[in-house]
Amino acid sequence: MEVHVFLKGNKKAIIYSGDRIDVLDFEMNKVKYKQIRYFRKGLSKSELVEQESIIKIVTID
Repeated sequence: MEVHVFLKGNKKAIIYSGDRIDVLDFEMNKVKYKQIRYFRKGLSKSELVEQESIIKIVTID
């Protein structure tokens, strides 16, 4: 599974790949984020991306 995140100011997408990917809404200090959690071989990693900087998110199975 892959998730492509297109950000303002970048021509290329940031690509997250793994066995399972969760995209969650998250708010901290009144700033909205998308939390992207991806799981590979039993390990997980998480990354926060400001919601205002995201143009679109594309999921590829």
